[in-house]
Amino acid sequence: MPIDQATRIHGHVAPGFEGVREEFARNFSERDEQGAAVAVTLGGELVVDLWGGTADPTRGTGWDGDTRQMIFSGSKGILATALLLLVDRGVVDLDVPVSHYWPEFAARGKAGVTLREVVTFTARMPAVAAPLAQADLGDPEKMAELLAGQEQEADPRAEGILYGPYATGWIVAEVVRRVDGRRLDRFFAEEIAGPLGLDISFGVSPDQEHLVARTEYGVGFRDQFAGYFTSEDPLTQRIWQNPIPFPEDEETWNRPDRRFTLIPAANVFGSARAFARFYGILAADAARPADDTPVLLSRRLLDEARAPRVSKVDQLIGVPMVYGGGGYRLRTNPRPGVDGDSFGHDGAGGSANQAWPRAAAGVSYVMNRLIALGPDDKRASSLVKAVAASMAGLGLGREG
Repeated sequence: MPIDQATRIHGHVAPGFEGVREEFARNFSERDEQGAAVAVTLGGELVVDLWGGTADPTRGTGWDGDTRQMIFSGSKGILATALLLLVDRGVVDLDVPVSHYWPEFAARGKAGVTLREVVTFTARMPAVAAPLAQADLGDPEKMAELLAGQEQEADPRAEGILYGPYATGWIVAEVVRRVDGRRLDRFFAEEIAGPLGLDISFGVSPDQEHLVARTEYGVGFRDQFAGYFTSEDPLTQRIWQNPIPFPEDEETWNRPDRRFTLIPAANVFGSARAFARFYGILAADAARPADDTPVLLSRRLLDEARAPRVSKVDQLIGVPMVYGGGGYRLRTNPRPGVDGDSFGHDGAGGSANQAWPRAAAGVSYVMNRLIALGPDDKRASSLVKAVAASMAGLGLGREG
């Protein structure tokens, strides 16, 4: 039932988390929110479960607790977990060359490229080099074939880390298909989402489309990419114009051919509740004794997967990035406090999905209006700070 009709907020918070509700309401009244949800789990229980606003203004559909939203590059955290499940089972080794599992990938001098390099964006494989159209993004096997047949990026700016929106997903998905026999979307559904009861999926089926929020660009969202989308620099063109990840027509991301297909690094859908539960499970696994039976991934593997592996400013886009050894994005500057060693992956436009091991907590914020990162968008950061403050006030997640 509504908590506050004036700000269109629904759901509940546990005692001590009222500050999260207040910040969520401010997102609508002060920060240009359209439709969104925030959820937090502690010990597997939802202590924050809030939603509000409009899911699809073209249909007049309100957001509810089951609304699913595409999380764009937040998908990379889900992608990493699917791969790590195969690592934990001994099927895949991150330090073995990709070509061991996928022989064709060895072409053009790539025989030594490892999976760990791929998931930490240090493989010099940020993008498909062949010209692509928007429709090509939904053919992961074709994209994998193209990546296998090209050479690594030779530009010196690729030294250390070179981020790209799609290529990592296509490489990982092809490895999963080669070693398991199932496509990534089916593997995730049958091995993770289904057994854990999570409404998270790579793409959605037509019978689920009514649950999906309509993505729209906020004022100024595309402006932050203007230099990348119009640049004449060949490296920038290969990564950020082939094709442009956020085309001028926002409806591109709402079409069935985007929703119903598999774009491994970009089109995971889910509810905030589900993402919070997912990362809450990973946080608990990361915090449990090493000899305990995990729910999803072993403590040994998670210690490695979330240990900083690469920390560098991407020389092309000028953004500092820190990735763990398993492909999770980490805080740029770790700090004391319950969220200081969080891991997961953020998504374009503002979403945040994180595991907080110090409190065995999962945190998720998803929304359908994409806003420019940085000082223009304080929605996620305000919520994360409010969650951390609430936990500190309750004495949760203290170090030592």
